Amino acid sequence: MSNDFDERLRKALRPVDPGERFTESVLARVANDPAGSTRRVLKPTLRWLSAGLAASILLGVLVAHEWQLRRAQQGLEARQQLLEALRVTSNKLDIAYRAVNDTEKSSVGVGEDVGPDS
Repeated sequence: MSNDFDERLRKALRPVDPGERFTESVLARVANDPAGSTRRVLKPTLRWLSAGLAASILLGVLVAHEWQLRRAQQGLEARQQLLEALRVTSNKLDIAYRAVNDTEKSSVGVGEDVGPDS
C-alpha cells in the first residue's frame, strides 16, 4: 500500500511543461513591464507597513509596562493599608488584653486564691 501511495504521489507531483504559449506570454509581460515598476510601488508600501508594525509593537510594550507599574503601585498601596490595619488591630488587642487583665486583678480580693477550684 505504501508503494502505491508513493507512486501516485510522484505521478501527481511530476514536473509538467506548461507549453510554448505560456512561456511566450510570460516573456511578453516581462518585456512590456518597465523594469522595477512593481518594486517602486512595493518598497514604499513595505516601508510604511514595517514602520507601522514597529510603532504598534513599541506602543504595545509601553502600554504593558505602564500597566505593570500601576499594578505594582496598587500592590504597594494595598500592602501599606494592610500593615496599618494590622498595627491598629494589634493596638486594640493590647488595650483589650490590658482591660481584661486589670479587671481580673481588681475583682480578686486580697487573700483569695485564683485557681481552678475558685
